[in-house]
Amino acid sequence: MPTYIGFSTIQANQPRSTNANSGNNGGPGNLVKPISYGNKFKIVDEQLVLRDFLNALNIPLGQKVGQPQYGTTIWSFVFEPNTSDTQYQLENEIRRIAGLDPRIQLGYVKAFPKLNGILLEVQMAVNPFNNPSVISIFFNPANNSAVLQ
Repeated sequence: MPTYIGFSTIQANQPRSTNANSGNNGGPGNLVKPISYGNKFKIVDEQLVLRDFLNALNIPLGQKVGQPQYGTTIWSFVFEPNTSDTQYQLENEIRRIAGLDPRIQLGYVKAFPKLNGILLEVQMAVNPFNNPSVISIFFNPANNSAVLQ
């Protein structure tokens, strides 16, 4: 089973308190209590595949170094009118991105407008588990991110 153990970059640029004693010259931390930056987390199996899928949705097409086919053009549809043609193109783009990852098996994809953004409802299963689940992904133009709802 695939397992990734690493450091989370979510809210990594937010200030946090260390609650550590002052070290030499008034600096934070000391040899007994070093400061640990970042949050340790563990993602396993289906969570890992879902995180990879969200990462692909957050990267504009052609922005990943050495992989110009990686990423999405969904951000160009955010301010487009909600027509059947636009929804069809959104569904095709999601299917293209999911097709880049052999671990993902898609069921249906639906697109809805929501708060000047796009709400996608995607039924997907992760191979080899094949437990279909429905996830909702919101593309927020205010902060240019795709997040699970």
